[in-house]
Amino acid sequence: MTSHTVPLHARRLFQVAGKLTADAVPKLADASSVDLLEVLLRGGVPPPGPVDGSKQLRRAAFLSTRGEAARGAYAVGEVSRIRPATPYGQSLSDLHPRLIRHLNHNSRWLVHDPRRARLLREAGAHSVIVLPLIVRDVVLGLFVLYRRHESSPFNENDLREAARLADRAAQCLETVRRQIDEDALARLLRRSVLPERLPPLSALEAAHGHVPAEASAGQWFDVLPLSSARVALVVANAGGTGVDAAIGMTRLRAVITTLSALDLRPDELLTHLDSTVTRLERQRPASCQGTRDRNHAGTSCLYVVYDPVTERCVAARAGDPTMMVAHPNGDVTAPRLASHSPLGFGDQPFENTEFEAPPGSTLLLNGGRSPTPNPPAAPTAQRFREALATSGPDVSRLLDHVLRGLRPDREPAVLLTRTRALESKNVAALTLPSDPAAVSSARDWAGRQLATWRLDDLADSTTLVISELVTNAIRYSDGPIGLRLIKDDHTLICEVSDTSCSGLHRRRPKATDEGGRGLSIVSQLTQNQGTRYTTSGKIIWTEQPLPA
Repeated sequence: MTSHTVPLHARRLFQVAGKLTADAVPKLADASSVDLLEVLLRGGVPPPGPVDGSKQLRRAAFLSTRGEAARGAYAVGEVSRIRPATPYGQSLSDLHPRLIRHLNHNSRWLVHDPRRARLLREAGAHSVIVLPLIVRDVVLGLFVLYRRHESSPFNENDLREAARLADRAAQCLETVRRQIDEDALARLLRRSVLPERLPPLSALEAAHGHVPAEASAGQWFDVLPLSSARVALVVANAGGTGVDAAIGMTRLRAVITTLSALDLRPDELLTHLDSTVTRLERQRPASCQGTRDRNHAGTSCLYVVYDPVTERCVAARAGDPTMMVAHPNGDVTAPRLASHSPLGFGDQPFENTEFEAPPGSTLLLNGGRSPTPNPPAAPTAQRFREALATSGPDVSRLLDHVLRGLRPDREPAVLLTRTRALESKNVAALTLPSDPAAVSSARDWAGRQLATWRLDDLADSTTLVISELVTNAIRYSDGPIGLRLIKDDHTLICEVSDTSCSGLHRRRPKATDEGGRGLSIVSQLTQNQGTRYTTSGKIIWTEQPLPA
Protein backbone atom coordinates (compact mmCIF):
# COMPACT_ATOMS: atom_id res chain seq x y z
CA MET A 1 0.00 0.00 0.00
CA THR A 2 1.58 3.26 -1.13
CA SER A 3 0.22 6.77 -0.89
CA HIS A 4 -0.91 6.49 -4.51
CA THR A 5 -2.63 3.10 -4.27
CA VAL A 6 -4.54 3.34 -0.99
CA PRO A 7 -8.35 3.07 -1.28
CA LEU A 8 -10.48 6.17 -0.98
CA HIS A 9 -11.51 5.58 2.64
CA ALA A 10 -7.83 5.26 3.70
CA ARG A 11 -6.99 8.37 1.68
CA ARG A 12 -9.43 10.31 3.84
CA LEU A 13 -7.55 9.17 6.95
CA PHE A 14 -4.25 10.12 5.28
CA GLN A 15 -5.69 13.61 4.67
CA VAL A 16 -6.47 14.03 8.39
CA ALA A 17 -2.95 12.87 9.24
CA GLY A 18 -1.49 15.33 6.73
CA LYS A 19 -3.53 18.16 8.25
CA LEU A 20 -2.16 17.27 11.70
CA THR A 21 1.47 17.48 10.56
CA ALA A 22 0.70 20.76 8.75
CA ASP A 23 -0.71 22.21 11.99
CA ALA A 24 2.48 21.23 13.85
CA VAL A 25 5.13 22.23 11.29
CA PRO A 26 6.66 24.84 11.47
CA LYS A 27 4.57 26.41 14.23
CA LEU A 28 5.47 23.84 16.88
CA ALA A 29 8.09 21.53 15.40
CA ASP A 30 10.71 21.26 12.66
CA ALA A 31 9.39 17.86 11.54
CA SER A 32 6.43 15.67 12.35
CA SER A 33 5.12 12.22 11.46
CA VAL A 34 1.83 10.36 11.93
CA ASP A 35 1.50 6.57 11.91
CA LEU A 36 -1.97 4.98 11.85
CA LEU A 37 -3.08 1.49 12.79
CA GLU A 38 -3.29 -0.93 9.86
CA VAL A 39 -6.71 -2.17 10.98
CA LEU A 40 -8.00 1.41 10.85
CA LEU A 41 -6.71 1.94 7.30
CA ARG A 42 -8.37 -1.29 6.17
CA GLY A 43 -11.79 -0.21 7.43
CA GLY A 44 -11.81 -2.13 10.71
CA VAL A 45 -12.38 -1.06 14.30
CA PRO A 46 -9.24 -1.03 16.50
CA PRO A 47 -9.65 -2.88 19.81
CA PRO A 48 -9.37 -0.85 23.02
CA GLY A 49 -6.21 -0.91 25.08
CA PRO A 50 -2.48 -1.04 24.32
CA VAL A 51 -1.09 -1.70 20.85
CA ASP A 52 1.87 -3.74 19.65
CA GLY A 53 3.49 -1.20 17.34
CA SER A 54 5.90 -3.68 15.77
CA LYS A 55 3.22 -5.10 13.48
CA GLN A 56 0.22 -2.84 13.23
CA LEU A 57 1.18 0.69 12.10
CA ARG A 58 1.64 2.34 8.72
CA ARG A 59 3.11 5.77 7.96
CA ALA A 60 0.27 8.14 7.00
CA ALA A 61 2.01 11.53 6.90
CA PHE A 62 5.41 13.20 7.27
CA LEU A 63 6.30 16.89 7.03
CA SER A 64 9.54 18.79 7.54
CA THR A 65 10.64 22.39 7.25
CA ARG A 66 13.34 21.11 4.90
CA GLY A 67 10.65 20.12 2.41
CA GLU A 68 11.31 17.36 -0.12
CA ALA A 69 14.96 17.12 0.92
CA ALA A 70 13.96 15.61 4.26
CA ARG A 71 12.56 12.13 4.65
CA GLY A 72 11.25 10.16 7.58
CA ALA A 73 12.38 6.76 8.74
CA TYR A 74 9.52 5.33 6.65
CA ALA A 75 7.89 6.59 3.45
CA VAL A 76 4.23 7.53 3.48
CA GLY A 77 2.22 4.34 2.93
CA GLU A 78 5.02 2.10 4.21
CA VAL A 79 4.64 -0.18 7.25
CA SER A 80 6.20 1.59 10.24
CA ARG A 81 8.13 -0.74 12.55
CA ILE A 82 7.88 0.40 16.18
CA ARG A 83 10.21 -1.36 18.61
CA PRO A 84 8.67 -2.13 22.04
CA ALA A 85 11.66 -0.82 24.06
CA THR A 86 11.48 2.69 22.56
CA PRO A 87 9.56 5.82 23.56
CA TYR A 88 7.27 5.13 20.59
CA GLY A 89 6.46 1.58 21.66
CA GLN A 90 6.16 2.54 25.34
CA SER A 91 3.69 5.31 24.48
CA LEU A 92 1.54 2.83 22.55
CA SER A 93 1.77 0.38 25.45
CA ASP A 94 0.88 2.61 28.41
CA LEU A 95 -1.08 5.23 26.38
CA HIS A 96 0.93 8.12 27.86
CA PRO A 97 2.90 10.83 26.01
CA ARG A 98 6.67 11.07 26.07
CA LEU A 99 8.68 14.29 26.26
CA ILE A 100 12.38 13.86 25.45
CA ARG A 101 13.86 17.31 26.01
CA HIS A 102 17.39 16.34 25.03
CA LEU A 103 17.76 13.35 22.75
CA ASN A 104 20.88 11.27 23.41
CA HIS A 105 21.85 9.61 20.12
CA ASN A 106 23.75 6.96 22.09
CA SER A 107 20.64 5.87 24.02
CA ARG A 108 20.11 2.14 24.30
CA TRP A 109 16.70 2.24 22.62
CA LEU A 110 18.23 3.78 19.49
CA VAL A 111 20.69 0.91 19.31
CA HIS A 112 17.71 -1.43 18.82
CA ASP A 113 16.28 0.79 16.04
CA PRO A 114 19.31 1.56 13.79
CA ARG A 115 17.24 2.79 10.84
CA ARG A 116 15.49 5.44 12.90
CA ALA A 117 18.70 6.30 14.80
CA ARG A 118 20.62 6.99 11.58
CA LEU A 119 17.92 9.29 10.18
CA LEU A 120 17.53 11.17 13.49
CA ARG A 121 21.26 11.72 13.55
CA GLU A 122 21.36 12.89 9.92
CA ALA A 123 18.41 15.26 10.49
CA GLY A 124 20.04 16.75 13.58
CA ALA A 125 17.01 16.02 15.78
CA HIS A 126 17.73 16.77 19.44
CA SER A 127 14.25 16.97 21.06
CA VAL A 128 11.22 14.71 20.62
CA ILE A 129 7.55 14.54 21.66
CA VAL A 130 5.65 11.25 21.23
CA LEU A 131 1.85 11.18 21.63
CA PRO A 132 -0.59 8.31 21.10
CA LEU A 133 -3.74 9.26 19.17
CA ILE A 134 -6.51 8.03 21.47
CA VAL A 135 -10.32 8.20 21.50
CA ARG A 136 -12.05 6.59 24.49
CA ASP A 137 -9.09 4.30 25.28
CA VAL A 138 -8.90 3.15 21.65
CA VAL A 139 -5.51 3.78 20.02
CA LEU A 140 -5.76 5.04 16.44
CA GLY A 141 -2.11 5.89 15.82
CA LEU A 142 1.00 7.73 16.89
CA PHE A 143 1.92 11.44 16.55
CA VAL A 144 5.62 12.38 16.78
CA LEU A 145 7.26 15.84 16.69
CA TYR A 146 10.96 16.65 16.27
CA ARG A 147 13.13 19.73 16.74
CA ARG A 148 16.59 20.17 15.32
CA HIS A 149 19.67 21.72 16.99
CA GLU A 150 18.88 25.22 15.68
CA SER A 151 15.58 25.18 17.64
CA SER A 152 15.12 25.26 21.39
CA PRO A 153 14.19 21.96 23.08
CA PHE A 154 10.54 21.09 23.71
CA ASN A 155 9.08 22.06 27.09
CA GLU A 156 5.88 21.33 29.02
CA ASN A 157 3.95 24.07 27.25
CA ASP A 158 4.93 22.54 23.90
CA LEU A 159 3.73 19.14 25.16
CA ARG A 160 0.34 20.59 26.16
CA GLU A 161 -0.05 22.27 22.75
CA ALA A 162 0.93 19.05 20.97
CA ALA A 163 -1.54 17.10 23.13
CA ARG A 164 -4.29 19.55 22.13
CA LEU A 165 -3.50 19.01 18.45
CA ALA A 166 -3.36 15.24 18.93
CA ASP A 167 -6.70 15.15 20.74
CA ARG A 168 -8.41 17.18 18.02
CA ALA A 169 -6.88 15.02 15.28
CA ALA A 170 -7.92 11.82 17.05
CA GLN A 171 -11.51 13.06 17.17
CA CYS A 172 -11.35 13.83 13.44
CA LEU A 173 -9.92 10.38 12.71
CA GLU A 174 -12.72 8.77 14.71
CA THR A 175 -15.31 10.81 12.81
CA VAL A 176 -13.82 9.74 9.50
CA ARG A 177 -13.70 6.13 10.69
CA ARG A 178 -17.40 6.23 11.53
CA GLN A 179 -18.15 7.76 8.15
CA ILE A 180 -16.16 4.97 6.50
CA ASP A 181 -18.21 2.37 8.42
CA GLU A 182 -21.42 4.07 7.36
CA ASP A 183 -20.29 4.25 3.73
CA ALA A 184 -19.39 0.56 3.77
CA LEU A 185 -22.83 -0.30 5.15
CA ALA A 186 -24.44 1.91 2.52
CA ARG A 187 -22.52 0.23 -0.30
CA LEU A 188 -23.50 -3.17 1.06
CA LEU A 189 -27.15 -2.09 1.11
CA ARG A 190 -26.87 -0.80 -2.45
CA ARG A 191 -25.24 -4.01 -3.68
CA SER A 192 -28.00 -6.07 -2.06
CA VAL A 193 -30.72 -4.42 -4.15
CA LEU A 194 -28.96 -3.76 -7.47
CA PRO A 195 -29.32 -6.50 -10.09
CA GLU A 196 -26.32 -8.83 -10.24
CA ARG A 197 -26.90 -9.23 -13.96
CA LEU A 198 -29.19 -7.42 -16.35
CA PRO A 199 -32.06 -9.44 -17.85
CA PRO A 200 -31.79 -10.72 -21.43
CA LEU A 201 -34.29 -8.77 -23.54
CA SER A 202 -35.28 -8.90 -27.19
CA ALA A 203 -34.91 -5.12 -27.46
CA LEU A 204 -31.20 -5.13 -26.53
CA GLU A 205 -28.21 -6.98 -27.90
CA ALA A 206 -26.31 -6.30 -24.69
CA ALA A 207 -26.45 -4.11 -21.61
CA HIS A 208 -23.83 -3.34 -18.98
CA GLY A 209 -24.07 -0.98 -16.03
CA HIS A 210 -21.50 0.50 -13.68
CA VAL A 211 -21.90 2.11 -10.26
CA PRO A 212 -18.52 3.23 -8.85
CA ALA A 213 -17.77 1.62 -5.50
CA GLU A 214 -16.29 4.84 -4.10
CA ALA A 215 -19.14 7.14 -5.17
CA SER A 216 -22.38 8.09 -3.46
CA ALA A 217 -24.46 5.13 -2.29
CA GLY A 218 -27.54 6.81 -3.77
CA GLN A 219 -26.55 6.09 -7.39
CA TRP A 220 -28.11 3.26 -9.36
CA PHE A 221 -29.10 2.02 -12.80
CA ASP A 222 -31.83 -0.30 -14.01
CA VAL A 223 -33.06 -2.10 -17.11
CA LEU A 224 -36.79 -2.77 -16.79
CA PRO A 225 -38.82 -4.91 -19.23
CA LEU A 226 -42.03 -3.25 -20.40
CA SER A 227 -45.02 -4.45 -22.38
CA SER A 228 -44.85 -5.02 -26.16
CA ALA A 229 -41.13 -5.97 -26.06
CA ARG A 230 -40.15 -2.44 -25.02
CA VAL A 231 -37.55 -1.69 -22.37
CA ALA A 232 -36.99 1.12 -19.86
CA LEU A 233 -33.44 2.31 -19.15
CA VAL A 234 -32.81 4.19 -15.90
CA VAL A 235 -29.90 6.00 -14.27
CA ALA A 236 -30.49 8.02 -11.11
CA ASN A 237 -28.92 9.47 -7.99
CA ALA A 238 -30.95 9.81 -4.79
CA GLY A 239 -28.46 12.36 -3.43
CA GLY A 240 -27.19 12.58 0.11
CA THR A 241 -24.48 10.40 1.62
CA GLY A 242 -24.07 7.15 3.45
CA VAL A 243 -26.92 4.97 4.66
CA ASP A 244 -29.48 7.75 4.12
CA ALA A 245 -28.60 7.85 0.43
CA ALA A 246 -28.79 4.05 0.15
CA ILE A 247 -32.19 4.00 1.84
CA GLY A 248 -33.38 6.76 -0.47
CA MET A 249 -32.12 4.79 -3.45
CA THR A 250 -34.00 1.63 -2.42
CA ARG A 251 -37.21 3.59 -1.87
CA LEU A 252 -37.12 5.47 -5.15
CA ARG A 253 -35.96 2.44 -7.14
CA ALA A 254 -39.00 0.54 -5.84
CA VAL A 255 -41.27 3.45 -6.82
CA ILE A 256 -39.80 3.61 -10.35
CA THR A 257 -40.11 -0.16 -10.77
CA THR A 258 -43.76 0.01 -9.69
CA LEU A 259 -44.59 2.99 -11.91
CA SER A 260 -42.88 1.39 -14.91
CA ALA A 261 -45.19 -1.61 -14.54
CA LEU A 262 -48.10 0.80 -15.12
CA ASP A 263 -46.72 1.58 -18.61
CA LEU A 264 -46.56 5.31 -17.97
CA ARG A 265 -44.85 7.61 -20.42
CA PRO A 266 -41.49 8.98 -19.17
CA ASP A 267 -42.89 12.45 -18.40
CA GLU A 268 -45.83 10.96 -16.50
CA LEU A 269 -43.57 8.64 -14.54
CA LEU A 270 -41.29 11.50 -13.46
CA THR A 271 -44.34 13.56 -12.49
CA HIS A 272 -45.53 10.79 -10.16
CA LEU A 273 -41.99 10.29 -8.86
CA ASP A 274 -41.68 14.03 -8.19
CA SER A 275 -44.93 13.94 -6.22
CA THR A 276 -43.66 10.98 -4.20
CA VAL A 277 -40.37 12.70 -3.36
CA THR A 278 -42.20 15.90 -2.38
CA ARG A 279 -44.61 13.94 -0.16
CA LEU A 280 -41.76 12.05 1.53
CA GLU A 281 -40.04 15.36 2.21
CA ARG A 282 -43.18 16.82 3.81
CA GLN A 283 -43.59 13.76 6.03
CA ARG A 284 -40.12 14.13 7.53
CA PRO A 285 -39.84 15.56 11.06
CA ALA A 286 -39.51 19.33 11.12
CA SER A 287 -36.14 19.02 12.88
CA CYS A 288 -34.71 17.16 9.87
CA GLN A 289 -36.07 19.37 7.12
CA GLY A 290 -33.50 21.48 5.34
CA THR A 291 -30.65 18.99 5.85
CA ARG A 292 -29.83 17.99 2.31
CA ASP A 293 -27.99 14.79 3.24
CA ARG A 294 -31.07 13.48 5.04
CA ASN A 295 -33.73 13.82 2.35
CA HIS A 296 -34.62 12.81 -1.19
CA ALA A 297 -35.06 16.33 -2.55
CA GLY A 298 -32.45 16.87 -5.22
CA THR A 299 -32.77 13.40 -6.72
CA SER A 300 -31.77 13.24 -10.38
CA CYS A 301 -33.19 10.67 -12.78
CA LEU A 302 -33.07 9.85 -16.49
CA TYR A 303 -35.81 7.51 -17.77
CA VAL A 304 -35.65 6.27 -21.36
CA VAL A 305 -38.09 3.92 -23.12
CA TYR A 306 -36.87 2.11 -26.24
CA ASP A 307 -39.34 0.47 -28.64
CA PRO A 308 -37.74 -2.21 -30.87
CA VAL A 309 -40.72 -2.13 -33.25
CA THR A 310 -40.59 1.59 -34.05
CA GLU A 311 -36.81 1.84 -33.39
CA ARG A 312 -37.35 5.02 -31.40
CA CYS A 313 -36.62 6.23 -27.86
CA VAL A 314 -38.69 8.50 -25.64
CA ALA A 315 -36.79 10.10 -22.73
CA ALA A 316 -37.41 12.51 -19.86
CA ARG A 317 -35.11 13.63 -17.09
CA ALA A 318 -35.00 15.45 -13.78
CA GLY A 319 -31.73 17.08 -12.81
CA ASP A 320 -28.54 16.82 -14.87
CA PRO A 321 -28.19 13.23 -16.20
CA THR A 322 -27.17 13.10 -19.85
CA MET A 323 -27.08 10.55 -22.63
CA MET A 324 -25.25 9.95 -25.89
CA VAL A 325 -26.17 7.82 -28.89
CA ALA A 326 -23.55 6.18 -31.10
CA HIS A 327 -25.24 5.35 -34.40
CA PRO A 328 -24.22 2.32 -36.50
CA ASN A 329 -22.48 4.62 -39.01
CA GLY A 330 -20.14 5.90 -36.26
CA ASP A 331 -21.81 9.27 -35.59
CA VAL A 332 -22.15 10.21 -31.92
CA THR A 333 -25.00 12.52 -30.96
CA ALA A 334 -26.32 13.86 -27.66
CA PRO A 335 -30.12 14.16 -27.71
CA ARG A 336 -31.29 17.56 -26.51
CA LEU A 337 -33.22 16.47 -23.46
CA ALA A 338 -35.57 19.02 -21.94
CA SER A 339 -34.00 20.51 -18.79
CA HIS A 340 -35.84 20.25 -15.49
CA SER A 341 -34.99 20.77 -11.84
CA PRO A 342 -34.17 17.74 -9.70
CA LEU A 343 -37.05 15.90 -8.06
CA GLY A 344 -38.63 17.25 -4.93
CA PHE A 345 -38.44 21.00 -5.63
CA GLY A 346 -42.11 21.66 -6.24
CA ASP A 347 -44.72 20.90 -8.85
CA GLN A 348 -43.18 21.05 -12.33
CA PRO A 349 -44.26 19.70 -15.72
CA PHE A 350 -41.83 17.28 -17.31
CA GLU A 351 -41.34 17.02 -21.05
CA ASN A 352 -40.61 14.07 -23.31
CA THR A 353 -37.87 14.03 -25.93
CA GLU A 354 -38.21 11.55 -28.80
CA PHE A 355 -35.38 10.46 -31.09
CA GLU A 356 -34.39 7.62 -33.40
CA ALA A 357 -32.21 4.73 -32.28
CA PRO A 358 -31.63 2.43 -35.28
CA PRO A 359 -30.75 -1.20 -34.55
CA GLY A 360 -27.12 -1.48 -33.50
CA SER A 361 -27.08 1.95 -31.86
CA THR A 362 -25.16 2.21 -28.59
CA LEU A 363 -26.86 4.23 -25.85
CA LEU A 364 -24.76 5.69 -23.04
CA LEU A 365 -26.76 6.95 -20.05
CA ASN A 366 -24.70 9.03 -17.65
CA GLY A 367 -26.09 9.69 -14.17
CA GLY A 368 -24.52 13.15 -13.78
CA ARG A 369 -22.77 15.89 -15.68
CA SER A 370 -19.03 16.29 -15.16
CA PRO A 371 -18.45 19.16 -12.68
CA THR A 372 -14.82 19.67 -13.69
CA PRO A 373 -13.15 19.09 -17.05
CA ASN A 374 -9.71 18.00 -15.76
CA PRO A 375 -9.69 15.23 -14.79
CA PRO A 376 -13.19 14.45 -16.04
CA ALA A 377 -15.74 12.95 -13.66
CA ALA A 378 -18.05 11.70 -16.42
CA PRO A 379 -17.74 10.31 -19.95
CA THR A 380 -17.50 12.86 -22.75
CA ALA A 381 -18.51 12.57 -26.41
CA GLN A 382 -14.85 12.54 -27.46
CA ARG A 383 -14.02 9.75 -25.02
CA PHE A 384 -17.09 7.84 -26.24
CA ARG A 385 -15.90 8.11 -29.86
CA GLU A 386 -12.39 6.98 -28.92
CA ALA A 387 -13.76 4.03 -26.96
CA LEU A 388 -15.97 2.98 -29.87
CA ALA A 389 -12.98 3.06 -32.22
CA THR A 390 -10.81 0.84 -30.01
CA SER A 391 -13.12 -1.53 -28.14
CA GLY A 392 -14.88 -3.33 -30.97
CA PRO A 393 -18.40 -4.73 -30.63
CA ASP A 394 -18.04 -5.98 -27.03
CA VAL A 395 -20.18 -3.71 -24.83
CA SER A 396 -18.37 -4.68 -21.61
CA ARG A 397 -15.00 -3.73 -23.15
CA LEU A 398 -16.55 -0.52 -24.44
CA LEU A 399 -17.71 0.35 -20.93
CA ASP A 400 -14.20 -0.24 -19.56
CA HIS A 401 -12.74 2.09 -22.22
CA VAL A 402 -15.35 4.78 -21.51
CA LEU A 403 -14.63 4.73 -17.77
CA ARG A 404 -10.84 4.59 -18.04
CA GLY A 405 -9.16 7.55 -16.37
CA LEU A 406 -12.28 8.98 -14.75
CA ARG A 407 -12.20 10.09 -11.12
CA PRO A 408 -13.58 7.16 -9.08
CA ASP A 409 -14.74 9.33 -6.18
CA ARG A 410 -16.91 11.53 -8.43
CA GLU A 411 -17.94 9.05 -11.10
CA PRO A 412 -21.64 8.87 -11.94
CA ALA A 413 -23.63 5.71 -12.50
CA VAL A 414 -23.37 4.69 -16.16
CA LEU A 415 -25.57 2.38 -18.24
CA LEU A 416 -24.40 1.23 -21.68
CA THR A 417 -26.73 -0.68 -24.02
CA ARG A 418 -26.85 -1.67 -27.69
CA THR A 419 -30.26 -1.63 -29.32
CA ARG A 420 -31.84 -4.31 -31.41
CA ALA A 421 -34.95 -4.13 -33.62
CA LEU A 422 -37.66 -6.71 -34.15
CA GLU A 423 -37.78 -7.75 -37.78
CA SER A 424 -40.87 -6.73 -39.69
CA LYS A 425 -41.73 -10.37 -40.35
CA ASN A 426 -42.22 -10.81 -36.57
CA VAL A 427 -44.79 -8.02 -36.32
CA ALA A 428 -48.28 -8.19 -37.84
CA ALA A 429 -51.04 -5.55 -37.57
CA LEU A 430 -54.68 -5.30 -38.61
CA THR A 431 -57.26 -2.50 -38.37
CA LEU A 432 -60.84 -3.56 -37.62
CA PRO A 433 -64.14 -1.65 -37.78
CA SER A 434 -66.23 -1.24 -34.65
CA ASP A 435 -68.59 -3.97 -35.81
CA PRO A 436 -69.42 -7.29 -34.07
CA ALA A 437 -68.81 -9.09 -37.36
CA ALA A 438 -65.14 -8.07 -37.12
CA VAL A 439 -64.56 -10.53 -34.29
CA SER A 440 -64.68 -13.50 -36.65
CA SER A 441 -62.35 -11.73 -39.11
CA ALA A 442 -59.88 -11.05 -36.27
CA ARG A 443 -59.84 -14.72 -35.24
CA ASP A 444 -59.30 -15.93 -38.80
CA TRP A 445 -56.50 -13.41 -39.42
CA ALA A 446 -54.75 -14.36 -36.17
CA GLY A 447 -54.97 -18.06 -36.98
CA ARG A 448 -53.33 -17.54 -40.36
CA GLN A 449 -50.56 -15.41 -38.85
CA LEU A 450 -49.79 -17.98 -36.15
CA ALA A 451 -49.63 -20.69 -38.80
CA THR A 452 -47.10 -18.55 -40.70
CA TRP A 453 -45.00 -18.31 -37.54
CA ARG A 454 -45.45 -22.05 -36.90
CA LEU A 455 -47.15 -21.36 -33.58
CA ASP A 456 -50.14 -23.63 -34.10
CA ASP A 457 -49.88 -24.78 -30.47
CA LEU A 458 -50.93 -21.27 -29.41
CA ALA A 459 -53.71 -20.85 -31.98
CA ASP A 460 -56.66 -21.91 -29.81
CA SER A 461 -55.70 -19.85 -26.75
CA THR A 462 -54.69 -16.79 -28.81
CA THR A 463 -57.84 -16.68 -30.94
CA LEU A 464 -59.97 -16.98 -27.78
CA VAL A 465 -58.05 -14.11 -26.15
CA ILE A 466 -58.44 -11.98 -29.28
CA SER A 467 -62.14 -12.76 -29.45
CA GLU A 468 -62.68 -11.57 -25.85
CA LEU A 469 -60.56 -8.41 -26.19
CA VAL A 470 -61.96 -7.34 -29.57
CA THR A 471 -65.51 -7.93 -28.33
CA ASN A 472 -64.86 -5.68 -25.32
CA ALA A 473 -63.33 -3.00 -27.55
CA ILE A 474 -66.35 -3.02 -29.86
CA ARG A 475 -68.72 -2.85 -26.89
CA TYR A 476 -67.06 0.09 -25.10
CA SER A 477 -65.56 2.26 -27.87
CA ASP A 478 -66.76 3.93 -31.06
CA GLY A 479 -63.70 4.31 -33.33
CA PRO A 480 -61.60 1.80 -35.25
CA ILE A 481 -59.91 -1.06 -33.41
CA GLY A 482 -56.28 -2.04 -33.84
CA LEU A 483 -54.99 -5.58 -33.53
CA ARG A 484 -51.26 -6.35 -33.42
CA LEU A 485 -49.29 -9.55 -32.88
CA ILE A 486 -45.58 -9.44 -31.96
CA LYS A 487 -43.28 -12.47 -31.76
CA ASP A 488 -39.99 -11.88 -29.99
CA ASP A 489 -37.38 -14.37 -28.79
CA HIS A 490 -39.45 -15.76 -25.94
CA THR A 491 -42.97 -14.37 -26.06
CA LEU A 492 -46.06 -13.99 -28.22
CA ILE A 493 -47.58 -10.55 -27.57
CA CYS A 494 -51.15 -9.67 -28.49
CA GLU A 495 -52.37 -6.05 -28.49
CA VAL A 496 -55.88 -4.70 -28.99
CA SER A 497 -56.19 -0.90 -29.16
CA ASP A 498 -59.29 1.30 -29.17
CA THR A 499 -60.28 4.94 -28.72
CA SER A 500 -61.76 4.55 -25.23
CA CYS A 501 -59.80 5.67 -22.17
CA SER A 502 -61.82 3.59 -19.71
CA GLY A 503 -59.83 0.69 -18.33
CA LEU A 504 -60.93 -2.92 -18.04
CA HIS A 505 -61.36 -4.41 -14.57
CA ARG A 506 -61.69 -8.03 -13.64
CA ARG A 507 -64.54 -8.90 -11.32
CA ARG A 508 -65.76 -12.05 -9.67
CA PRO A 509 -69.05 -12.94 -11.39
CA LYS A 510 -71.87 -14.60 -9.51
CA ALA A 511 -72.97 -18.06 -10.50
CA THR A 512 -76.16 -16.62 -12.01
CA ASP A 513 -74.39 -13.91 -14.09
CA GLU A 514 -74.40 -14.46 -17.83
CA GLY A 515 -71.30 -12.31 -18.48
CA GLY A 516 -68.26 -10.88 -16.72
CA ARG A 517 -65.99 -13.88 -17.23
CA GLY A 518 -64.08 -12.69 -20.32
CA LEU A 519 -61.12 -11.07 -18.53
CA SER A 520 -60.86 -14.01 -16.13
CA ILE A 521 -60.54 -16.32 -19.16
CA VAL A 522 -57.90 -14.01 -20.68
CA SER A 523 -55.94 -14.04 -17.39
CA GLN A 524 -55.97 -17.84 -17.22
CA LEU A 525 -54.81 -18.25 -20.82
CA THR A 526 -51.94 -15.71 -20.71
CA GLN A 527 -48.85 -15.22 -18.58
CA ASN A 528 -49.06 -11.43 -18.27
CA GLN A 529 -51.63 -8.83 -19.23
CA GLY A 530 -52.19 -5.12 -18.75
CA THR A 531 -53.35 -1.77 -20.07
CA ARG A 532 -51.27 0.98 -21.65
CA TYR A 533 -52.88 4.38 -22.20
CA THR A 534 -52.06 6.48 -25.25
CA THR A 535 -52.99 9.96 -26.45
CA SER A 536 -55.78 8.45 -28.57
CA GLY A 537 -57.11 5.79 -26.21
CA LYS A 538 -55.68 2.62 -24.73
CA ILE A 539 -53.99 -0.68 -25.59
CA ILE A 540 -54.86 -3.95 -23.88
CA TRP A 541 -51.90 -6.34 -24.14
CA THR A 542 -51.23 -9.95 -23.22
CA GLU A 543 -48.15 -12.16 -23.24
CA GLN A 544 -47.84 -15.90 -23.76
CA PRO A 545 -44.54 -17.82 -23.58
CA LEU A 546 -43.50 -19.44 -26.84
CA PRO A 547 -43.50 -23.24 -26.92
CA ALA A 548 -40.12 -24.80 -26.17
